[in-house]
Amino acid sequence: MEYGKVLRFHRVKQGLTQNQLADGIISPAYLSKIENDQTVPAFEVLELLYERLGLDFHDSSNSHPSKEKLKEWYESIVFKDKEKARTLMNELLEQKDTHENHHLYIFFELFRIRHLLLENDVEKAYEVWEDIRQHRDTFDEEMEFYYHVVSGLLSYYKGNFDQSFQSLMEAKNHSSSNTVQLFNWEFSDLYYLLALSTSQANHTSASVFYVDQALEIYQSRYDLEKSADCHILQGINYSKLKNYAKSLENYYSAKKIATQTHNRNQLNLIYINIGNLESLLGNHYNAIKNYINSINFNDLDTPYKQNYLLTTIHSLMLEHFRLGDYKGCLEWVLRGENELKNYYSEPHKHHFYFYKLMINGDESLLNHLEEVLIPYFEVKKEHIYIIRYSMVLADLLEKKRMYKKSSEYLRLAMKLLNKHSHLGGTFL
Repeated sequence: MEYGKVLRFHRVKQGLTQNQLADGIISPAYLSKIENDQTVPAFEVLELLYERLGLDFHDSSNSHPSKEKLKEWYESIVFKDKEKARTLMNELLEQKDTHENHHLYIFFELFRIRHLLLENDVEKAYEVWEDIRQHRDTFDEEMEFYYHVVSGLLSYYKGNFDQSFQSLMEAKNHSSSNTVQLFNWEFSDLYYLLALSTSQANHTSASVFYVDQALEIYQSRYDLEKSADCHILQGINYSKLKNYAKSLENYYSAKKIATQTHNRNQLNLIYINIGNLESLLGNHYNAIKNYINSINFNDLDTPYKQNYLLTTIHSLMLEHFRLGDYKGCLEWVLRGENELKNYYSEPHKHHFYFYKLMINGDESLLNHLEEVLIPYFEVKKEHIYIIRYSMVLADLLEKKRMYKKSSEYLRLAMKLLNKHSHLGGTFL
């Protein structure tokens, strides 16, 4: 057992200095050596130090029953069983060891970060992460593994996808240690998280590799829901690689599973992505059909509804506009504005207002694009919309024979397209 790390952890947690803990027992310098595992003191010294901190010197947590419950809690979090996760967390909170045992406390806090993310409390999760990292010099290899996993997730939630990938790769490195014993489902979870972060960071080939790794384990466990998630992500990856046949094949595999398991959230997401693919291929009627199917499956009061409903309505507006069906476009604008009352979104408010101005031929459109819309998305670094609206503005300026300014916005769009080639596709 690493007594030095335990002593340092509880001393810092209780707000004691080395002088205060060592007073009357040993010198502060000797305590520093103990905490840094540079020496092994006599048991009598350790017992006195433990006693001052209110700890049981003879306690061992590596094979502690609570450790098994902690891992059970973590599994329920990973597989998004919210009810079970809440129940187990409350049971763990009632146990004295969860708070007082260094080993158990560290794991509890690391797992709690992921639980808070499951509950969509990102800011609180970040606070817990900030607090627990001050004890990082007391971590063993296993703790380091989970620390890097939750660090990767926090970066992912904050949109720092490259940083997320780096943290998850650190977790992968720690997972190969002989002292870290992981279950098969933990490896599949790690591979899937790596696949997500690399996909978002546009390391698409790497994401394809990690999806395959995760999918192999999920299929061996007959985990249909996770397998469908993998197929959806793989469909997105192959679409980025312009292998549209392979992309569609994965979407249909996911659709087959989600239909079998009656997972309406997955079906909603699958139809959105098939709609995106059809739109990319210029099949606007098929895109509309799939987007409407996605809305029909987006009828549950879940985060999926808030995250995807307005985006799908925006896509429907865009498809109708490309077809020259301005009446149909305006109908979806009105539907979108109505949904904003329940699921407010500043970006979508801007999108909906733009189409109103565009369809009605409003004279203020040109100024609105230049003074409001493009600057707004520049601040948010939403490159796809900067490109889209810059191209619209360039076209409007050219029609007014304002060629110099038109070319400026066209250059802006082309510069961003070259820098972010994955954003290629059809625009207005």
